[in-house]
Amino acid sequence: MDASAFEISASGMRAQRLRMDLIANNMANAGTTSARRETMRTPDGQTFVRHIPYSRKTAVFMALPGGGVAVPRVVDDPAPFPSEHDPDHPHAVPAGPDAGLVFSPNVNSVIEMVDMMSASRAYEANISALDAMKSMQASALRILA
Repeated sequence: MDASAFEISASGMRAQRLRMDLIANNMANAGTTSARRETMRTPDGQTFVRHIPYSRKTAVFMALPGGGVAVPRVVDDPAPFPSEHDPDHPHAVPAGPDAGLVFSPNVNSVIEMVDMMSASRAYEANISALDAMKSMQASALRILA
């Protein structure tokens, strides 16, 4: 059975709202240099803790049979983490080939703002589709009455 126009627009609005939430989360964590920690080992056997920065999150959209959209999962952006050499930073890599480097999140605020505008426009388009459907149904009822 095909989904109604209301269900299709509602699914699109839910997906875009999740996308906007992810973008807001990405922007909020753009400066998080230690979202998690990993214990590493140097070639000579020394162990050390490496701080892993926040990784940008993106939504994976999937078309539903009969109409609509779903977000089956949220994935980490595979883009590399930018780094700078700052051995005095508390999250600098203490040993190994990356010693002294501080890795930053792979969040680009310009890309996030463009994505936010795109998600906002898509959300508004779904609202317009809902309004048009409501108007058509109201007109049909007036004709029948």
